[in-house]
Amino acid sequence: MISWLIRKRKITILFFIMFTLVGVLSFLQLPQREIPEIDPPIAQVTTVYPGASSEQVEQNVTDLLEEGLSQMPEIASLTSVSSPGLSFMTVELEEGLDTDQIWNEVRQRVNDAQAEFPDDANAPIFNNELSTQGLATYQLTFDNPDLVPEVDALLDRWNTRLNELPDIVSMQTQGTLEKEILIEVDPEELADAGISTDQLIGVLNGEISAVPPGEWKTDAYNYRVELETFTNLSDLETLPVGVDGEGEMIQFGDVASINETFKPVTEKVAFEGEEAISLTFSLKQGASVTSAQNELNDFVDRIEAELPEGVEMTLLYTQADLVNELFRDLAISFAIAVVSVLIVCSLGLNVSTALSVALAIPVSLSLGAIVLPFIGVDLNQISLIAFIIALGILVDDGIVVNENIERRLQMGETPINAAINGTKEVAVSVLTSTLTVVFTFLPLMLLPGAAGGFIRPLPAVLIATMIASTFVALFLIPIYRSIKEKTASPTRRSERKPAGFLGGTFDKAAGFYGKRMMRGVTKRPLLVVVTGFLLGTAAYALIPFIPLEFFPDTDREEVFVEVTLPEGTALGATEEQAEELEAWLYDVDHVRSVSTYVGTDIPRLFGAGGGGASGENAANFLVFIDREQYSTRETMNEWNETLPEQFPDLNINVSMIESGPPVGAPIAIEISGEDFETLREMSAEVKDILAETDGVANVDDDVGENVETIQVTPDRDALEENGLSSDDIATALRLVGEGLPLGQLQQPGELIDMRMVFGTDSLSVDVLEDITVEGMTGESIALADVVTTEEVTSDPRIPHANTVPTITVRAYPNERSSDEILADARADLDAVTANDAAYNLSIGGETSARTDVFIDIGKIFIVVVFLILIVIAIQFYSLTLPILILSTVYLAIAGALIGLFITQTGLGFMSMMGAVSLAGIVVRNGIVLIEFIEQRRKEGVDPREAVMLAAEQRFRPIVLTSLTSIAGLLPVALGNSTLFKPLGIAIVSGLIFSTLLTLFIVPALYLLQSNVRQRIRSRRAS
Repeated sequence: MISWLIRKRKITILFFIMFTLVGVLSFLQLPQREIPEIDPPIAQVTTVYPGASSEQVEQNVTDLLEEGLSQMPEIASLTSVSSPGLSFMTVELEEGLDTDQIWNEVRQRVNDAQAEFPDDANAPIFNNELSTQGLATYQLTFDNPDLVPEVDALLDRWNTRLNELPDIVSMQTQGTLEKEILIEVDPEELADAGISTDQLIGVLNGEISAVPPGEWKTDAYNYRVELETFTNLSDLETLPVGVDGEGEMIQFGDVASINETFKPVTEKVAFEGEEAISLTFSLKQGASVTSAQNELNDFVDRIEAELPEGVEMTLLYTQADLVNELFRDLAISFAIAVVSVLIVCSLGLNVSTALSVALAIPVSLSLGAIVLPFIGVDLNQISLIAFIIALGILVDDGIVVNENIERRLQMGETPINAAINGTKEVAVSVLTSTLTVVFTFLPLMLLPGAAGGFIRPLPAVLIATMIASTFVALFLIPIYRSIKEKTASPTRRSERKPAGFLGGTFDKAAGFYGKRMMRGVTKRPLLVVVTGFLLGTAAYALIPFIPLEFFPDTDREEVFVEVTLPEGTALGATEEQAEELEAWLYDVDHVRSVSTYVGTDIPRLFGAGGGGASGENAANFLVFIDREQYSTRETMNEWNETLPEQFPDLNINVSMIESGPPVGAPIAIEISGEDFETLREMSAEVKDILAETDGVANVDDDVGENVETIQVTPDRDALEENGLSSDDIATALRLVGEGLPLGQLQQPGELIDMRMVFGTDSLSVDVLEDITVEGMTGESIALADVVTTEEVTSDPRIPHANTVPTITVRAYPNERSSDEILADARADLDAVTANDAAYNLSIGGETSARTDVFIDIGKIFIVVVFLILIVIAIQFYSLTLPILILSTVYLAIAGALIGLFITQTGLGFMSMMGAVSLAGIVVRNGIVLIEFIEQRRKEGVDPREAVMLAAEQRFRPIVLTSLTSIAGLLPVALGNSTLFKPLGIAIVSGLIFSTLLTLFIVPALYLLQSNVRQRIRSRRAS
């Protein structure tokens, strides 16, 4: 095959050109985004139960949903939060399942549970499309607040025009007003007229919810019948609702007013101190950030012209700017890596060889890009860094093939024979080396969870490009060399000079290494091996002195400030506190802009960042800072320490964007058990322990402080006497407070929600004296006569984990690491539940997530080692030689630890990825060296002499391939990318250390095992 394809070079070149062009087109069409698109097997079930307490929501909604879903074995975890009027549930499936089929079953079970819900509970909303990511946010600011209704009407029209944008899926608005028809009942007039609220509601429903009249069918024609209904509010006020004592008709307007107004405000947005409306456009799944932003820019230009005078539309943030900056930085790193690799190649290779290696880079990358669209890989920072890593190792095969062809040419073979024989001689080692890389990265494709989805483009790109580089090395490079050498003059071919700018130096170094240094190694192989492994083993003792981290900090300009006030705080009070904190932020010199979100969370624009608490007692701030004055980490740490002192009545947490997938709070302590009150006591104890531990900036839990509640207790005897029910009382209480929804009224071009309330001057228990309900005899009975009231406290939220009540206490470190804090507090934490076996305490958050991922990586690393072992064992038909070669992996990881220790770079997910990557990279040098030794042994050469020959002949390709890998990754290791720097440092330092020791330890190990085998043979012979 090799001989035929090299000799039929025109056909081979044609195929390479064709597939290269296909690869270039595939690459150019890949969607661009910041991070890989992760579609987690997670869904949310949201159920609104108006007016219900947390306990009622738990018993009548959440428990019913959990009962059905908990029986599904495909569900990995089931968490829920029951809060007043709302049940929120998160369902996570096991990895690797057919999610479409399972989600259908989940929907069915949710529908089955709904059949048992109370009548006034809304239908559950199921959402499993959680991977939608925000693209850009715009802020609309007003000179005149009276313009808000006009802008609201514009927003409705803009929303309907989103289908013009193929890459935009939705537009989320925050800070807007929503229309409603408010029916305000006068309780006194209602009582005087002797009319009940049920009568009013019945009259309205009879008009706005009339049965459709259908159609009339005749012999000649089928007529549609339409019943004209009221659309004018003044007409509704003329509806008859009863008759007074004198026989006069009572109209609806006599006892109630009907007005079109706006719903009570539940959220407010401010931008740079001015009231604003926030618009966030979300990206369609699979769309490219840059092309979507171009579409959005044109759309915004059109809609901006429709804004009334005095309204300004400002771009707050777009992912496209970050993606363009990211791609620009990585493109520079890529260019530096290419130049560095070519410079390194030119040092030890002649011009022809260096050009062939240069040719291998774009061709291999293009061929590798062909498969990326088919396996769901787009252009993001992970796939781009994979291309940079590939740069340094995809030329290795080309260098090995080139070097062997050059050796054959120096032996006097013709160009075509040198190309064929030189390629065949190393083909097995090249294929084996490629398989080791493939088997190194293939298991990473199976890494579970969000971390696995996040890193998956890395192994995908490396596997694709490495396979492509093997084809280039075995077929295209030999063809190029045969053509190039054929055109060279016979004199030039016969007088071959040392290759490369430092060719002479390389030859001298190879001679010195092979003849003199190897002589010493062959005399004392045991001493060399013991010394090398002692040095490597000593590096593992540095692990306790290397900082631990899951993912490194990001060097971004966004800082998030989350503020919560006591449960039950009204929006107005929260807004006042938010304005004070906003003013404080603007007094900070390095703050550039502040966007304030009161009652709502920050738009989901920042991957794992953003979000925050929501509700009338919450405010979130999106702050952009000048990083030239203070880093994001310094700002976060300082504010976490300063803000609680400045605002002691507020619960404040300052955070920054995480560089990897979300893992939740840095420290999360979960306490589970059946009795919720006991859990509250235990969680309070845990909060005290963490708050008193040095280095903790803030502590909270997912329940919150108790809410002040007015508990209404019906007098059962009085209810029975007057023919009243608890439902009658609850309806009246709803009308006094938040009101009763009555459906929707058709208005020109829109449907508007209707709500009925009792008109009262103030809300207090005294109002119950004035509110009446109709008894069974028709008389009006004051609520105060049939109920008693008491002020109590209740739980604002009741969380469950896998159907068991579970409270999560969250802690946020400042200066100290999570591991140090947990080490100090662990004994006290364990003691909280030590005396009660019915309750369990477990540690989650970043620490738990990191441990789980490290365990998964450890398992994968074991699989990688065994796969490499199998490949090498098949190649050499030996068990000792693979173990010998795998010693390079042990040394490489030792080198990575040394690099991480010297630079004080965190030992985390990306550095672990570097360690796994090293396994596939460094064994290639060992394979090349051992294969050459084995070939000389088969020719009858003495083991000692074979080692010295291999050392001299393989010195150049081993050093060059290591240098190219180092040169390719050096821009990453020395660059500004906080995410990839640990990976670059781990690989570069591991390669340096491993290469230096491999050149001595592998030959020494070979001699030791050869000597052992020789002694065994001698004993058997004797």
